[in-house]
Amino acid sequence: MYARVTTYQADPSRLDEMEAKLDAIKGQVQAIAGIVNVYSVWRADGKGVVTAIYETQAAADAASEAVRTIWGGLMEFLQNTPSTETYDHVAHMNG
Repeated sequence: MYARVTTYQADPSRLDEMEAKLDAIKGQVQAIAGIVNVYSVWRADGKGVVTAIYETQAAADAASEAVRTIWGGLMEFLQNTPSTETYDHVAHMNG
């Protein structure tokens, strides 16, 4: 498996709107080939992290354009450009 971990800073006054948008785009995320799981977590101050697990690095690479499009649709809620790191080892710890 392969992971992308993206940090972002959302506008704290728009978190409810952002959450509604995340619900609305779930289908787009689920449609990405090779996605195993995705979590987005955030605090009341707007600091957030998205962890996306892919079957392979090739799947993650192939999803890059779709991921950029999804982030583009969320930019109205963000205070800066998200920052992404990648990881080539993933250990599933439960389930």
